[in-house]
Amino acid sequence: MWSREMLKKNAWNSLKGYYWMAFLVCFVAQMLGGGTANTSSSFSFPSSSMTELTELSSEDPESIFAVLAILAMVFVIFIITYVFVMAFALAIYAFLGGPVEVGKCKFFQQARTGDVNFSYLFHQFGGGRYMNTVKVQFFRMLYTTLWSMLFWVPGIIKGLEYFLIPYLMAENPNMSKDRAFEISRKTMDGEKWNLFVLQLSFIGWVLLGIMACCIGTYFVVPYQQATFAEFYACMRAKMIAQGITTEQELTGCAAYVVE
Repeated sequence: MWSREMLKKNAWNSLKGYYWMAFLVCFVAQMLGGGTANTSSSFSFPSSSMTELTELSSEDPESIFAVLAILAMVFVIFIITYVFVMAFALAIYAFLGGPVEVGKCKFFQQARTGDVNFSYLFHQFGGGRYMNTVKVQFFRMLYTTLWSMLFWVPGIIKGLEYFLIPYLMAENPNMSKDRAFEISRKTMDGEKWNLFVLQLSFIGWVLLGIMACCIGTYFVVPYQQATFAEFYACMRAKMIAQGITTEQELTGCAAYVVE
């Protein structure tokens, strides 16, 4: 049975030997779209323009149709722009950020064993691994984004449910989309709240980093990622113990060791 304290202790002890390499990996991954990012969009119609349109319609009732036509046009333009921006962001993530994120997971998986190599960050771009990784990561982001449109909470839940997918792809780049989603979903059953609390436990470090002109947050990320790699190792042991997957299907991560 794992605990947050145990994961963080193991991550911290391990990270001491390769912190600056981990920092570089996380920084490059963030720049290439393979880090954690929140995207939000907002739109507001200028109040002055709305006032003018209201006055126009009160002076000439027939002008209400013109007002509605203008509002409808603005709304359509906004929707088209939003869809285009989201599609562009998904494409960038799928073809660049997604594989880099998997490579980052690969780096931290291997770093647990002392195998520290910056090239793991781009591991998914060669050896016939790229297109399948693009496909799986694209659907992971797409599903999470669509669920997030339902007042964010469902998106958060699905994000936790799909959390293991990049780590699974780092181990087995040939794993199918359906299989990766299945393993992550079954393994995270009963673990989503624990992961959510684990993520929140870094809020003190993040706030401290923000106080340091926000630059400090970059120095916290390696610690977070090392801890999440420890979490995956625990989940890996669980999925094998419960028969969700096998050692033969997962070939690239050392077994979890309690220190």
